[in-house]
Amino acid sequence: MKTLLFWPALILSIIGIATAACGKGDDAPGTGDGAAKLNVVATTVQITALAREVGGDKIDLHGIIPAGADAHEYEPTASDLRAVEGADVILRHGMGLDDWIEDTLGAGDVEPVTVTEGITVQKGEEDGETIDDPHVWHDPTNDKVIVGNIAEALGAADPDNKSAYDANAAAYKQTLDETRDQVQAIINEIPEENRKLVTNHDAFGYFARAFGLEVVGAVIPSVSTGSEPSAEDTAALLDTIEREGVKAIFAESSVNPGLATTLANDAGVTIVDDLYGDSLGEPGSGADTVHGMLLANARKIADALK
Repeated sequence: MKTLLFWPALILSIIGIATAACGKGDDAPGTGDGAAKLNVVATTVQITALAREVGGDKIDLHGIIPAGADAHEYEPTASDLRAVEGADVILRHGMGLDDWIEDTLGAGDVEPVTVTEGITVQKGEEDGETIDDPHVWHDPTNDKVIVGNIAEALGAADPDNKSAYDANAAAYKQTLDETRDQVQAIINEIPEENRKLVTNHDAFGYFARAFGLEVVGAVIPSVSTGSEPSAEDTAALLDTIEREGVKAIFAESSVNPGLATTLANDAGVTIVDDLYGDSLGEPGSGADTVHGMLLANARKIADALK
């Protein structure tokens, strides 16, 4: 009789030990009553904002590049490396904007998901070479593609919550459609002859194409902020501003506006130095979401070009 009782007791004991040993007492992401949240890392501030809309309270989200930082110049910190090591999902931008993520990955780590897959890419210039323009988030149509890719990645990693991710993605795509209409209405307030952009660097090609503006020049004639304009570039831009009747130069909140301000003063035009080019606004600014950023930029552009 003792032998018959021993084995069931031993089996129950082993099951109890195994259960206690499972991941901090939690079940796998998305399962069980004490389900652990999906650990998600996003490289850029825009992807972080979009992942927050899709993931909601089902994910623990770590954004690597903070609001106000220049994505072209960013270097990951020790806390970023730790977050990458513990990630269930890594969402990256691609197009050369966040290639540094490759240096943070060790053998066997999660393969990053490039969320810009499927976007029709425009071309830009950097140091005399033609490259992909990474600033795709300035077109709501592109943001909808990114949202869909994020939902697919989260759903694949956490099937139990796939329906929630899909529903959140559908709701935010509707927000982006509404934002597109609002932005277009704001841009339509600008007289057609004034719909010309000169920016600090070449970051607004997608916005211009989406909403009927023309980019006629950039202080830094490159899609990257790391390039330097020559004296000939600067002289040619001043000539363009005068010839085209440009009313303002737009600098970005994440890039030093010093040269753009000097050029605006030399040309006798307005300087707007707080456009959101490579970044979003700080939390609570109203531009800390992608749709909020698009609306904020539209209003600043329209106010300066009317």
